[in-house]
Amino acid sequence: MAKRSLQASQDGITRAKRAFDRRGWTQEYLAAEVGLQTRQSVWKFFSGRPVERHIFIDLCFTLDLDWETIVDRTAFAPDGDDLVADAPAAVDGQEGGHDLSAARSHLIALANAQCQLLELPLDLHQPLTLAQLYTDAYVRPYQRLGRPENTPKALATAAVQPHSRVLILGQPGAGKTTLLQHLALEIGANRLPGQGQTYLPVFLRLRQLALVSTAELNVQAYLNQRWLAAGLCQPHIDQLWQQGQLWLLLDGWDELPAEHHRIVTQQLQALLDTYPGLRVLMSGRSGGPMPQLNGLITLELAEFAPQQIKTFVHKWFAANAPNQGKTFAQQCLQALNHPENDRLREMALTPILLHLMCLVFQNSGQFPGQRSKLYQQALDLLLGQWDQQRGIHRHQPLQQLSSTDLSGLLGEIAAHSFEQGRVMLETAELLGLIAKSLVRRGAQADGLERLWADSRAVLQVLIEHYGMLSERELGSYAFAHLSFQEYLAARYWALAALNKPQPEDWAELASHLPDPRWQEVIVLTVEMVPQAEALWQALWQESQRYIAVQPQLLPLLDWAQRQAERTGVDYSPAALRGFYLGLGLEQGLDLATALDARLAVDLPPSLALDQALIHLLHHSRQWLQSPTLQGGFDLLFGLDLTQRFALTDEFTAALERLQSQLLDALEDDCNVSTWCEHYGLGWFEALQQAIAGDRLWPIEGLKLAPSPSLQHYYRMQRLLVDCLRHNRTFAAATVQRFEQCLFVREVHYEHA
Repeated sequence: MAKRSLQASQDGITRAKRAFDRRGWTQEYLAAEVGLQTRQSVWKFFSGRPVERHIFIDLCFTLDLDWETIVDRTAFAPDGDDLVADAPAAVDGQEGGHDLSAARSHLIALANAQCQLLELPLDLHQPLTLAQLYTDAYVRPYQRLGRPENTPKALATAAVQPHSRVLILGQPGAGKTTLLQHLALEIGANRLPGQGQTYLPVFLRLRQLALVSTAELNVQAYLNQRWLAAGLCQPHIDQLWQQGQLWLLLDGWDELPAEHHRIVTQQLQALLDTYPGLRVLMSGRSGGPMPQLNGLITLELAEFAPQQIKTFVHKWFAANAPNQGKTFAQQCLQALNHPENDRLREMALTPILLHLMCLVFQNSGQFPGQRSKLYQQALDLLLGQWDQQRGIHRHQPLQQLSSTDLSGLLGEIAAHSFEQGRVMLETAELLGLIAKSLVRRGAQADGLERLWADSRAVLQVLIEHYGMLSERELGSYAFAHLSFQEYLAARYWALAALNKPQPEDWAELASHLPDPRWQEVIVLTVEMVPQAEALWQALWQESQRYIAVQPQLLPLLDWAQRQAERTGVDYSPAALRGFYLGLGLEQGLDLATALDARLAVDLPPSLALDQALIHLLHHSRQWLQSPTLQGGFDLLFGLDLTQRFALTDEFTAALERLQSQLLDALEDDCNVSTWCEHYGLGWFEALQQAIAGDRLWPIEGLKLAPSPSLQHYYRMQRLLVDCLRHNRTFAAATVQRFEQCLFVREVHYEHA
């Protein structure tokens, strides 16, 4: 009689623990991987205690270990007969019986054990169950080329139910495994019948077939062996196949070795032909290899919508911070929706990256002030960390290429794309960039044809394995995430910083300051450059050159500087200049408050009055261009400033006259538009004269209407301020010196 339990040797325990530690799993997660409902057997396995034979073998297989090298052979009889496996006893004790109820229950329990825990990376103190975090997923018909945002989408459970053969694609971290786990649980609970018939879920991570040689690979035999090891008998297994009530959920087509694809496809097609009632649902990465099954419906996971993000965040914090979950979730969502975090909102569309963001927020109570740190964590996650933690070993076309090399290569591609001013790059252009990068990194290739083939293989890795690039049009590729493209381009520039000690060395990057597309690239570069003074000076010099070619800026800058000098309030001079610059260009206080936060909560009366008067001028100009009766009454109330401010008698009288004229026009039966056409300009000039006379403002400054070029200048100044905030290496004296140069027509700047 064969021995029904096995135990690990001391050497085997050591090797198993090393394999376990490399993956970063918990014992609960490993238990779920092999279909156990508790971790008791896992604990016994690592403690060298006897474990049921089939569990011992499954644990070794999941850890990529040969069980025969882990087992303690001294526990067996000398003749070694104990290593021969017996067929397990039938679940219900009826070897040839037709009662399948126990077998069905066993399959459902096995699927539940496999799918109840989420497959999540990173350092969590406890495993999460699917019920705690699952957020309804949506799918749309797969579209290989272009961007499918406008394609109608449907709830995933409803979309897969009518079809017996479905492939669900998605980018890395889009939630493919989580969706298949959810579907398995729904099928097992009879909440997802297939065409009115009850099915049994069979969940299989296809990467578990990676250790099986192509000569021995047989999907049906592999599943049969697992069920035999779990206690089912062969007659019942045969009946389950014959009755056509199995729903195979095969996760990770892209995780199968390439040499397995053809064999597994043929075997699945044979199973579908042999058992007509069989249903198959598979998952794989967008842009990767696809199985060629007859009648296969291909769907693609849609990115998270705002409501899904909100639901996920609330569930995440409820699971990981039960006592403060609601508060944390609200704070996280509030921070995520802040205008300056638009790039983080793009990352939040991908569930795995949203998980990373929640973890970062939980640890620090905020998102990093330097976004580059979060981008690097996300990139590390997608370029290998996640695969490593799940024990996935993907084929690399060139073994000498590390994840660092891939990041560098992606940086070169991103920088080239920005420099060319194009989102998409052609295949030949991409392959040329990759080939040059491979040569610089010492890749050895036998001739140009071999180098070209290696470059094509690397391109496929970036598309299929890591989802960094996607094919938007036939033969044209773009980065899947703009935020990563910006970060990688900035990283490319930052790595060259050691060779750029002088401002003139940064002239090429600084020349892009007026281009809004380069804004995030420049900020991220300043974040990552160890000594960024030369770069900031180059950016400032570029903004001064913009003043030289836009002379209409001079009256506004002179007015802002003069007002800042005469306010007599104890605030940063640069912040005060920014205050008036923002008022003049209808841009609000964000520039001023970025330099002096006190202006956001404590606005002195003189500044508050100036703000109200500038708003009154802007409101009047807008109303005269598009007059309405309601808008006229709103303007009428806006002229009533005496309730809020202490005004001079002369200024009060002037405002009252203007109010009376406007009220007469609004109460008259004549058309408001006609009044504005005949008298509006004179009325507005009188308002300008009254304000200029009371506040001693030059009338030229008040006549300056906002224009694209002026707002363009404001955006550049905001970028300079953001750069000051985002680089932590600037000394306080350096920041103060830099601030003195902001929002002035001319300054003699000396680089320290």
